[in-house]
Amino acid sequence: MPLPEPCLFERRILPKVWGGRNLEPVLGIALPPGEPIGETWELFDRPEGSSRVRGKDTTLAELLASHGERVLGRGVATGHGGRFPLLLKFLDTQEALSLQVHPDDAQAAAAADSGKNEALVVLHAGPRARIVYGVRRGVGTADFARCGDAPEVADLVHSFRPEVGDCVFVPAGTVHATGPDVVAFEIQQNSDLTYRLHDWGRGRPVHVQHALEVLRTGPGHAPGTRPVAAPVPSADGGVELIATPWFRVHRHRLTQPKQLPTHGRFLTVTVLGGAGSLAWPGGTLPLGRADTALVPACTPTVTLTPRADLDLVVCSPGTS
Repeated sequence: MPLPEPCLFERRILPKVWGGRNLEPVLGIALPPGEPIGETWELFDRPEGSSRVRGKDTTLAELLASHGERVLGRGVATGHGGRFPLLLKFLDTQEALSLQVHPDDAQAAAAADSGKNEALVVLHAGPRARIVYGVRRGVGTADFARCGDAPEVADLVHSFRPEVGDCVFVPAGTVHATGPDVVAFEIQQNSDLTYRLHDWGRGRPVHVQHALEVLRTGPGHAPGTRPVAAPVPSADGGVELIATPWFRVHRHRLTQPKQLPTHGRFLTVTVLGGAGSLAWPGGTLPLGRADTALVPACTPTVTLTPRADLDLVVCSPGTS
């Protein structure tokens, strides 16, 4: 297989009971007719399937199998089973997700998966918009055990109204639910482990005992206010939305060309608005609205050129 170069990926579109149609007006994503669409997977490498390089018969899993370090970078850890460490999604939570919690790496090992620390970048917040995050002060695991799957469990959790541009980090073990009326870009560890505490009467299975085993309460998980990360201006002119041991997230709003170095570690580039191109010494890729490109670690620098304005989220390996 030739040496890896920057590439775009085909997306996977997933209907969900809580989904809607807002990915079309908010991001310009063409959706199949007549279904509530909850998620599009923009970059993924799971046992049941892996992102396909646009225009080629090659998957992300195959790129990693042939050129692991050239793709990821020296010292960058893979996800469980040698897979790509991140999963990137767009979400349309027309109705609220289940009240849920995710395990950390150690807890997920028994299920043959990675843990699930994640972050949301809010792209749309409608009139009903809400995010559940953490517990109310004074609430402990025993309170959840007493409630089980009863509707009263909603009285134990903290919620807030999100605003467009918010970045919300959700550590493993934090009870949460996105929606209703929110569209977001989600960056997460490559995991599909979700334990539902409550599903608002929709009749899907819940996993109360598993959730109780990984649920965290206490001061760090009882925010009391809007738990939104404060963006930090970065030396390259963008802003760092968040830096965690698992991923870092920057946002760039470009009106002029910009060089972006990889520092020998992979980058993903996701277009939230506008259009443009991504160029390197060996070629050029067009960037359209909602596209996601992977820049492999062996590409030292890329140049991002906007066509009018270009609004980008750039993800890279974590701080650990």
